[in-house]
Amino acid sequence: MWAWMLGEGRRAVSEVACTYNWVALRHMGGGPRTFPGGVNKWKWKRMHAKRAGDKQKRLIEQEKQLYEARIRSHIRSTLSPDHHSAAAATHRPLSPNDHVKALADRFVKEGAQDLWNTNDGPLTPNPTPNPTPNPISNPNLNFRPKHSRAYRSVPEVRNNRVGAHKYRFWRKGSDDSSSGESESENENELSLKTGSSASLGEYDVKREKRVVPKKSEEVEFIRHELIKRKLRQIEEQEIEKQHSYESILSNTRFDECGISPQTVKALSSAGYVHMTRVQEASLSICLEGLDALVKSKTGTGKSVAFLLPAIETVLKAMSSSTSQRVPPIYVLILCPTRELASQIAAVAKVLLKYQDGIGVQTLVGGIRFKVDQKRLESDPCQILVATPGRLLDHIENKSGISLRLMGLRMLVLDEADHLLDLGFRKDVEKIVDCLPRQRQSLLFSATIPKEVRRISQLVLKREHKYVDTVGMGCVETPVKVKQSYLVAPHESHFQLVHHILKEHILQTPDYKVIVFCITGMVTSLMYNLLREMKMNVREMHSRKPQLYRTRISDEFKESKQLILVSSDVSSRGMNYPDVTLVIQVGIPSDREQYIHRLGRTGREDKEGEGILLIAPWEKYFLEEIKDLPLQEFPLPDIHPQAKLKIENSMAKIDNDIKEAAYHAWLGYYNSIREIGREKSTVAELANRFSESIGLQRPPALFRKTAIKMGLKDIPGIRIRK
Repeated sequence: MWAWMLGEGRRAVSEVACTYNWVALRHMGGGPRTFPGGVNKWKWKRMHAKRAGDKQKRLIEQEKQLYEARIRSHIRSTLSPDHHSAAAATHRPLSPNDHVKALADRFVKEGAQDLWNTNDGPLTPNPTPNPTPNPISNPNLNFRPKHSRAYRSVPEVRNNRVGAHKYRFWRKGSDDSSSGESESENENELSLKTGSSASLGEYDVKREKRVVPKKSEEVEFIRHELIKRKLRQIEEQEIEKQHSYESILSNTRFDECGISPQTVKALSSAGYVHMTRVQEASLSICLEGLDALVKSKTGTGKSVAFLLPAIETVLKAMSSSTSQRVPPIYVLILCPTRELASQIAAVAKVLLKYQDGIGVQTLVGGIRFKVDQKRLESDPCQILVATPGRLLDHIENKSGISLRLMGLRMLVLDEADHLLDLGFRKDVEKIVDCLPRQRQSLLFSATIPKEVRRISQLVLKREHKYVDTVGMGCVETPVKVKQSYLVAPHESHFQLVHHILKEHILQTPDYKVIVFCITGMVTSLMYNLLREMKMNVREMHSRKPQLYRTRISDEFKESKQLILVSSDVSSRGMNYPDVTLVIQVGIPSDREQYIHRLGRTGREDKEGEGILLIAPWEKYFLEEIKDLPLQEFPLPDIHPQAKLKIENSMAKIDNDIKEAAYHAWLGYYNSIREIGREKSTVAELANRFSESIGLQRPPALFRKTAIKMGLKDIPGIRIRK
């Protein structure tokens, strides 16, 4: 008996324990999070983005209506009184009353009855002892009596039957021949009207058919003038566009240079008929199979200049080569940034629109290694566009790409001065060692310093050709870009950037601005500040994932009225059309970097503007660019209210972003020889920067970091314990 009870007790305890464990270990939550309406987070974001876009479109449409109203008013004011047209006498500046009526007409639907009444006004007491004044018979009266109109219901005879009642007016002291009743009978049946009905006057009547007002001669004349002005503006834009292309285009056509008909057809469908200067000068040399070092200004068509001979090289190799076990890569194009590699691959696909069997692939960071490997094995790849780091990863991991590169016929280095600089030189040397010696090498860049000219011998043959379309003594920057510099204390740079952007937006309706910052984390700080100031802004730097960078780059290419805050990942080779202003906050790393940043505006020989914003202790950089046409920008006066607003917005930004910006700022200026030479000065400037971004005290550095930077035991530098 006791054994049975003991067994049952143990079984009950075990069941309770299992139940408790199940309760403790069960999963919490009810599936993926949803937003109102049952949509997920991304649908919710897209829905709000669409609503914001629709709102912006409505605002633009309202601005357009206001602009057309100003144009009409301008036409009225400028038209001379002795004009020959019949409507000339009415085309004068509007009076206040007419202006109010014109604004009211904007809200009247088409076909509606015009209810404007010139007798509308305040109800004032009767200055004379007349009990029933009549404003119709005496128009000199400047007041309205309270009971001046009356109505009564009269049946309407329609189609030999009595229809619905119609409301008609009788004024006191007036006769109505159609009624046949005496004035005394009318007075007995009067019903008085006041308020809005009194102000509407004779229009307070139900009508079966709406009367559409006819278009007057005045409206027709204004519409004709607007159409003429629009046509004139379109003609001027076409002429200006034609003149802008004349300076960079040559007289040579693409169908005259000996490239394949399919490529010429693709160029024609893309709108390219004549070559640019750099394409005319370099294409014949490249098609002969010679090595070349080409220097040309930004935005002059260098990408097409090396892609055309690359395509011809692939076509020639495919027609002459026999079947191989591993399909070779015939052309390798190296670029310094992921965005530039994606852009070159997109241009190559446009040129290969009518070519069959030629594939273009990209190898850039931010994508999984195995995904790249599967894509290279499955898809055709005769032209490979890559960044040095990711290509070297594939070569060192023995993914089979080394064997495919043994059939290489052409090597292209775009932005060669940057690729042969200290940052990429070792990677490029390792890649070149894996390539066959019997190949053609092409180097393209907008700036080629003497050091790069000497190092280029590592890639080029001794008998290579040098093509310079800029010329000795000529300005390396675009001619139509207005360049200026502004020297101001470093603490006021954020306020000045906001002020310059606001002024530019007011002056340029279709603005498109790039703000370059010295590092990625300073870029993030600037972006968050401008976003807090309610500006339409995007950010781009190396800390962002590749999918985000690609999406932002595509959006900025296609959009207008947008500001891009970027680090130097967007400074080289990127073709962002119609950029109106480039602001560089802080000194760039060197003269070449300044030229490449400025080259994002003024492309295709269009107009643009560039502003360099520096501190007084950065003025030494002006000596390096003294041969460029820079003018000093006047220091603007910033309203104290605007300063307070920026300080409040800066206080809302997370301290982690500010601390990361401080560390990046300190590392950048410590690496510059002219500034980082005096460590105590760098520490003092960094502390001032931390105060300007709202930090109470400078963030601490790791001990190893401080030792590497040479900032250990420097006053003002805090070491993390």
